[in-house]
Amino acid sequence: MNKKLLLSIFTLLVILSSNQTQAQNYAHRLGIEAYGGINEYGGDRGTRYFFASKPTYQGGGGAISYYLTPSFDGLLGVDVGDIGHIDGSFEVEGFRAHILSVMPGVRYKFANNKILSEQSKLKPYLQGSWGVINYTTHIRNAPSPARPKRDFSRSAVQWAVGAGVKYSITESFDVMAQILYNYMYDDNIDGLPYDPFVHTRHQLMDAYLTHRIGIAYNFGKGTGYVPGPEDNDVPKEVRTKLDLFSKQIQFETGKSTITPDSYAALDSVVMIMLAYPTVNAFIEGHTDNVGVEEENLALSQQRADAVMKYLTDKKVDSARLTAQGFGQTQPISTNKTEEGRALNRRCVVKAYIKK
Repeated sequence: MNKKLLLSIFTLLVILSSNQTQAQNYAHRLGIEAYGGINEYGGDRGTRYFFASKPTYQGGGGAISYYLTPSFDGLLGVDVGDIGHIDGSFEVEGFRAHILSVMPGVRYKFANNKILSEQSKLKPYLQGSWGVINYTTHIRNAPSPARPKRDFSRSAVQWAVGAGVKYSITESFDVMAQILYNYMYDDNIDGLPYDPFVHTRHQLMDAYLTHRIGIAYNFGKGTGYVPGPEDNDVPKEVRTKLDLFSKQIQFETGKSTITPDSYAALDSVVMIMLAYPTVNAFIEGHTDNVGVEEENLALSQQRADAVMKYLTDKKVDSARLTAQGFGQTQPISTNKTEEGRALNRRCVVKAYIKK
């Protein structure tokens, strides 16, 4: 895989990102990821990042991720593979190491309803992890009594930072690509621990890049969310009032702009949320079936986001709110009459208690 191919893939994903779907989100909190790719070493023997030389060291692994908030996922990743380097520096031939890392971490998602819609198909992210690495190194030195061939194993702490992107194929499946920079608190994996009297150009610990492409499967149910009256932990009066006020939320035709005559109802929702600090709200956006289905899905998400923004602007903690658009997929009346379509164009605020 070369730079031109990577650029072509990224461009294609950007073009497709205007479409929307449901992937790992409040309704699908758990994700299982599997991926593979190449590893590129950087250390005392030299640096060969970003395909500077033909990649010959492969790796792969997987992760379990968990939706925490619209902006953050927690994850636990495992990665295995080889890294190495062969040249004539310091009169040696090189090394090859087999690595195994286990690293918990966190992702910051740009599709968080602040930068991009949470329903966007294209989901870029930043990732940071901290964990342990174990490696077994085989040193291939030129014949020399001072530098004999040898094998050894060590463990060390390392951190990793990088970026990636997911692209939603279906409600449950994403394809993904990511690059991570891994920095070890150890300078032995290449067989050349730092020695100021021998080499002074590379005084840092050893490091490597991992390039990965793979697939993610999203599943699970939003913890503690049971729609409407089925959640018996929410006071009945709260459910009743939220249902009443939800019916009074209106938007300008074909837009996500809240009409002024809806402010009183939304202010009542704010008062309820502030009066019941243990109650959370799931904000649903819905449309009728007039127009293009994909555009209706986008509009429903924008309307749900608009209600969420109104509440947070009134000092309701955003951590207690989740907004999701369902487009025209959940009608409560017929779309064959104007009265029925009007009922289907709605934004519903449902209360729940996190378990």
